[in-house]
Amino acid sequence: MFKEMVQAARELLAVRTPLDAELMVSDMIGAWWGRRVRGGDVEQVLGEGLVDYAAKAGTPASLTLLMCLAYLGTARQGAKAEGAALAMMESGVARPGWADRVGAVKPAGCYVSRDAYGDQDTVICTFSYRWNDGEPPADRHALVMVVDYNMSGMTRDAWVSSQVDKLLEQARAEAAGNPMLLFEEIQPEQARALLESAMKATKEPKTPPPVSDSYSAYHAFARARLKALPPGRKRPAPLHIEAPYSRERRAMLAAEFLASDAAEHLSDPSAASRCADHIIDYGCERDFNRPLRVSPTKCETFLLDWLPRKVMLSVAEQEAMPHVLAAWVRFAAHRTELPEQGLKATLDAVWEAIGKFPEAYRDPTSFGLDRPLLERLLPDGDLSALARRVFAFPFLQGTHNGVDLDHLNPADEADRRTLLEIDHGGAIDQEHLAWHEEIATRLWEGDPPQLWEAAQRLLDLGHDRHDVLHVLIEIAERIGGDPEELAAALDDIADIPDEI
Repeated sequence: MFKEMVQAARELLAVRTPLDAELMVSDMIGAWWGRRVRGGDVEQVLGEGLVDYAAKAGTPASLTLLMCLAYLGTARQGAKAEGAALAMMESGVARPGWADRVGAVKPAGCYVSRDAYGDQDTVICTFSYRWNDGEPPADRHALVMVVDYNMSGMTRDAWVSSQVDKLLEQARAEAAGNPMLLFEEIQPEQARALLESAMKATKEPKTPPPVSDSYSAYHAFARARLKALPPGRKRPAPLHIEAPYSRERRAMLAAEFLASDAAEHLSDPSAASRCADHIIDYGCERDFNRPLRVSPTKCETFLLDWLPRKVMLSVAEQEAMPHVLAAWVRFAAHRTELPEQGLKATLDAVWEAIGKFPEAYRDPTSFGLDRPLLERLLPDGDLSALARRVFAFPFLQGTHNGVDLDHLNPADEADRRTLLEIDHGGAIDQEHLAWHEEIATRLWEGDPPQLWEAAQRLLDLGHDRHDVLHVLIEIAERIGGDPEELAAALDDIADIPDEI
């Protein structure tokens, strides 16, 4: 693969500008973005491997590739590529005349096009190359990135345009006649903070990352261009980040809603109050502390995706939730001054989702578990934790050696150890039991999430539950307390080694 990439780099010798070369190399190394490889980090195995291979090739094409990688690569790739390129230049390897200007850009204006719902931002950052002193800037271009707040604030798309004036004129024209759009210039420091936060969110574990087909081709280019934007003396918060809501502030907001005209028709105040709490929690924890932001997509996601996966609702709450959500939309739209057409579209989406909600939300009691057992397993109401907690504590009913399991609480530390001893028939040394307790606690809390993901992969391969637990224990014991190393080791598990 490295040989083919270095051969393809000969095309760099034919391009006329550093912009064309940077885009070509960004596309090339984007081939492995977001992928996983066994034996290490993909950027180390493939990215640094390509640098080492290109350094040994010693050709003008490989030198040009290294000069681009010094700018576009990760910090480790960049340092290695720069050192290799300098050595090749000292030995007399030729390079194109434009190669020394790779990455020599200066930022111009930064802009954002934002919809009134707050669903997404389209950020435009313009740049030009710095030529010799006294010469005008050249090769003006714009990096365009789409940030989606219904997808954890991640960058969903990216592209580059050389038609900067046309792009800006079109964005202004679209916003001028549409109350649902806003276009404005922002400080470069704000643009950098927003986009670096969004690119970090895009790197969170998602397989495959839910981005456009072309995003990987521009990822390295975008990462490098953001470094050309000033960070500012005091790093600004991204535009979408709001101040955290305390429990008291959340409770006050819920009380204001329940006392509002929008909620006066709700017939079950107790269920409505609990439903409002879930709506506010979702807005705070999944939407950057913005519980008052409402949109068709956000409401559909909350009602048909997040609730069915995350929250155990009572029967009364299941019946009340769609109506409480509609009332919340009216309340929030008034508070945030959402345009009338936005309010209408959001309410239409809620009513359409109501018909799908009974099918999307399956009452946990339909899984064959009675409610008292569910309440012991889900004292926090986190429905997404059910499977991993059942895996961690499979014996919660009946009796064992005179012990009534129905009265043991897996959330209690003392009861948890008793349950694990029963799980092992009482024949287990205390040190090994302590490691089982460590894994059971991590599974209960979902920390790290890779732990349960690894367990599921092994279970899907047909391995016994206790064998899976012993693999998890072996990894946790070997790695120690480093959370990043533990997560990486768990990600690498594809099967149970023969020696376990």
